Amino acid sequence: MTSLRAHLHRREALLLMSGAALSALLPAADALAIGSGFGPGRDQDFDLGWRFSRGSGLAWEAAGLDDSGWRSVDLPHDWSIEDLPNPSPPNRVGPFDAKNEGGANTGFTLGGEGWYRKRFRLTPDAARAEIVFDGVYAVSDVWLNGHLLGSRVHGYAPFAYDLTPHLDPIGDNVIAVRVRNLGENARFYAGSGIYRSVTLNVFAAPARIALWGVAAWTRRITAAGAVIDVTTTIENPEPGLTLRTTLRSASGVVEAKALATAGGEVKQVLRLPKPTLWAPADPDLYTLQTELLRGGRLVDRLSQPFGVRIVAFSADRGMTINGEAVKVRGGCLHHDNGLLGAAAFVDADERRILRLKARGYNAIRSTHYPCARTFREACERHGMLLIEEAFDVWRMPKTKDDYAQFFAEHWRQDLAATVLSARNSPSVIMWSIGNEIPDRASREGLRDAWNLADEVHRLDPTRPVTAAIHSFSGRPVTVGDSTKPREASMIFLDVPGYNYKLEDIEPDHARYPDRVLYASETYPANAFDYWALGESAPYMIGEFVWTAMDYLGEAGIGAAVRRAAPANGAKPPQLPFMQPYPWVVANCGDIDLIGDQKPQSYYRDVVWGVSGLELAVQRPVPVGQVEAVSQWGWSDELQSWTWPGAERRPLAVRVYTFGDQIELRLNGDLVGTRALSAGDKMRAEFAVPYAPGVLEAIAWRQGVEIGRKRLETVAAPAKLRIRAEREQAGSGRHSLSYLMVDVLDATGRLTPDASIKVSLEVAGPADLLAFGSANPLAVGSLQSNQALTYRGRALAILRAQGSRGEVRVEARGDGVEAGTTRLRLT
Repeated sequence: MTSLRAHLHRREALLLMSGAALSALLPAADALAIGSGFGPGRDQDFDLGWRFSRGSGLAWEAAGLDDSGWRSVDLPHDWSIEDLPNPSPPNRVGPFDAKNEGGANTGFTLGGEGWYRKRFRLTPDAARAEIVFDGVYAVSDVWLNGHLLGSRVHGYAPFAYDLTPHLDPIGDNVIAVRVRNLGENARFYAGSGIYRSVTLNVFAAPARIALWGVAAWTRRITAAGAVIDVTTTIENPEPGLTLRTTLRSASGVVEAKALATAGGEVKQVLRLPKPTLWAPADPDLYTLQTELLRGGRLVDRLSQPFGVRIVAFSADRGMTINGEAVKVRGGCLHHDNGLLGAAAFVDADERRILRLKARGYNAIRSTHYPCARTFREACERHGMLLIEEAFDVWRMPKTKDDYAQFFAEHWRQDLAATVLSARNSPSVIMWSIGNEIPDRASREGLRDAWNLADEVHRLDPTRPVTAAIHSFSGRPVTVGDSTKPREASMIFLDVPGYNYKLEDIEPDHARYPDRVLYASETYPANAFDYWALGESAPYMIGEFVWTAMDYLGEAGIGAAVRRAAPANGAKPPQLPFMQPYPWVVANCGDIDLIGDQKPQSYYRDVVWGVSGLELAVQRPVPVGQVEAVSQWGWSDELQSWTWPGAERRPLAVRVYTFGDQIELRLNGDLVGTRALSAGDKMRAEFAVPYAPGVLEAIAWRQGVEIGRKRLETVAAPAKLRIRAEREQAGSGRHSLSYLMVDVLDATGRLTPDASIKVSLEVAGPADLLAFGSANPLAVGSLQSNQALTYRGRALAILRAQGSRGEVRVEARGDGVEAGTTRLRLT
């Protein structure tokens, strides 16, 4: 974490220097001449200084267009999370509208069309240039100086264009990007615009290392050391070039090196005598540096993180990393960053990974498209395993305007971008070719599955192919020389994923004893069942709960709502898949939209051994009503013993523990005891008449106390507190600061159900980027300085303006004492 911030701070400091000073400090291939333009160097920040206009117009791609009236934006940028330009009704402020075309799928947010433009210059020593987009949603068209470079349709896969043929070598160049997010094209919140970072690669000579042209895989790890195979593709090779590949430790020491004559494709072997291995518990990284030289002078250089590790799969041991068995404690994760929408910031992705690691997670399934580079690199730094998923649909659509219309023509290009851009990541353990594909078991679907799996194995022969299979897996079929039939949807998968197929896992193992599998989606309520099965069955490598964190869209699939009690004690009807407006958040995550734990997360803490004991209380259900909970949901519980108006009513108190004995006390008096067995699945429930005071649970295991939890009745809201998650942050435009606003009583205790309108004032070199709560129902703007707290909290996110200094933030609310805090931007 420290090294990452140091790197970012150094990079931001360099951007403030003159071009001459910077060129003197750095090797030629890393230099960026700020004063006169972009000089030779890779991965140069191209996010700042864009112009943006929402809508469309004639000849907006033209180099000579006057865009001075357009809005200034810095990337990453997502216009769907911004306040609607023409809200309906007129007095509503925010990004949500019940009439939006995407409906509940996209959280009632608006897509449409938007344009971006940016001017830039190159230095005289620049011979070639390439622009790399990490993700643009959805359909994008890119022009340089009025010349169309190409179009992309995937929305999540990275892509690049060679700028060289249309560059002005001495004057201004204009990049124009049209982005269209039209129709019903997504089943969840996708965002709109250039929502991931853009970089520029500039070269001083025609010869270069190809984009994503380095493939490095650990072939063997023994007591004698590690052997790493490296294959490098060179574009425009010419006589006299040499390729030097080195592996540097975290301290910069060269640990392994190979030298070869550079041709179109160069194969090298790195031998590392005493490797430091990458694993989830110890994610040690090297830097893999590839240099193209001519007579000892640098022509091109590519540096990327690399972890030395071998991941293997077998039915008798499950998944092993460097020979050690590892169980997956995973979660599915959509790409949005909560209040930020789809915008992918380094600090936002880092924060998500750290919060999940703290809850025991060691794996993420990127659902249902490739994740951002910033997120993948955070996984690498912190030891988070990753399944990269390429597609949510093939030829048969799930929504009327989705990627299915492009699949036949574009799948190969988009799959290659997904695999090649991430194949050197130590975090990536499998490639998923699809999620719940409707036509997966049809004749055409079988052909697509074969083509996809075969192409993945060609691009990366070291990792297994997977897909998430739900419902019926297809009739048994045989293919080629195989004499043993397998289900049609799984026959081309190396490690199949089971979506909500808990009851099929053990019977399938009996039929296919050599199969290695995992639960690719699970319900939160089944946490114990999957944990227990994984502990006893090595072939079942673990689970990915739906979902690790809450997300926008698929509104209300995790809802818990109150309904009139059915007559004759019948069960309430099952909730619909999604809820109507004003629901905008899925509400099924272990972690909520602002990063706090939800009730199911506390239960998972116990199941996964993060905590020995947790205590929660169901929100009182009005007389004559019942609580209806969706399959992806959880009962409306709080870690609270503050329920004014519920005096003497019996409340449902839930205790979660891996202990075998529980004692519950209220104001010191014994309420009840309970012995737990395996059949209780680490849960116990008590009916406790509510009386203000202290509720305490105590748990024992084999006669030894393993935990105590107390819930106290708190007083009315009295003051606000602002907590900066870090007191010091970077000053560059990519640096974010997260500040939690808490509503406290007079003694400083969180009021767990307080809803107060809070206004923020920010003074200093930072902008308020987002301000809101975890409320799953639409409550207004996420970018104004006012927000309504939900369950006693709201979150503010600041973006540094680009200069150092102190930032002062004050929070004010009616009837409560204001709160202030300060942070330093360095």
